[in-house]
Amino acid sequence: MERYTTNTMTIERNGIFDRNRKKRFELTFTCKDGKQKKSILVIGLNPASEDISIIDTTTTFILNNLIPMGYTTITICNLYGELFKQRLKPSEVPNNTENRKYLEETLKRGFDTILLGYGNTFLTNKFVKEEKEYLRKLLSSYKEKVVHIVDDKGEYERLTAIHPLMAGRYFPGRWKLRPFIFEKEKEKTDDDKAPNSKEKANIEKMSGKTAKSRDGKQSEKTGNPAKEEGEKKSDEKGGSNKDSEPVAPVETTE
Repeated sequence: MERYTTNTMTIERNGIFDRNRKKRFELTFTCKDGKQKKSILVIGLNPASEDISIIDTTTTFILNNLIPMGYTTITICNLYGELFKQRLKPSEVPNNTENRKYLEETLKRGFDTILLGYGNTFLTNKFVKEEKEYLRKLLSSYKEKVVHIVDDKGEYERLTAIHPLMAGRYFPGRWKLRPFIFEKEKEKTDDDKAPNSKEKANIEKMSGKTAKSRDGKQSEKTGNPAKEEGEKKSDEKGGSNKDSEPVAPVETTE
């Protein structure tokens, strides 16, 4: 037996539901190895199973990627607490107040990291947009801890709050956690890049000189406007959306 070595890890599962078991507010996994490392709160879209004995594909991806990163306490909450076994129907949720309050209290536990993973579906749904906006207000005091998933090669870097199911299927084993940039911060970043009035005047002055010197010829740096316009029309006609998230097959339990 001296030729063999044994590794043991005990993971405790804890689920919190309402009394009727129609809502799941939390699912927590704790690695009981005697070493308290990092804790992370994952905020998804909605739960789909009340049976904590079953680890579905989404949860498997979460555990397989976050535990190797050193997270020994992984808590999963959602924008909605209602259990939808097939697909979330936001319009059928009568009141999300209880789930909102639970999220607010959960955030007070002092997680090391908060991972947004509710995905890029329901982007135009007014009910989901309202819940995301409320969540972002809750996170205003925890901004430095909020992250989202991105692949290590940057193939999906334009997406935000990628769903763990999509991340696990499209770039398994290549997860990175990137700081989440809130909308106001994005606007500020764009404003910082914009030239001031003095710079604008210099740009206009230089543009006038360039226009005269090139004698009607296109500058190589500016490209071909006719071509760019044609490409733009082609994109609009095709209805392409670079920020859309590839749709992974619907999972029956989550």
